[in-house]
Amino acid sequence: MSKALKQAGFTFVGPTICYALMQASGMVMDHTRDCDRYAQLVNGG
Repeated sequence: MSKALKQAGFTFVGPTICYALMQASGMVMDHTRDCDRYAQLVNGG
């Protein structure tokens, strides 16, 4: 992912940038089980 972003013109791509991109695109979900949105997101909402 880092190499692809650098080829796309990003000048600095570290682990924080990559993880934030994965969160924003829905690749990872960091809502905990006690979060109000957790059940909605797990069920496709």
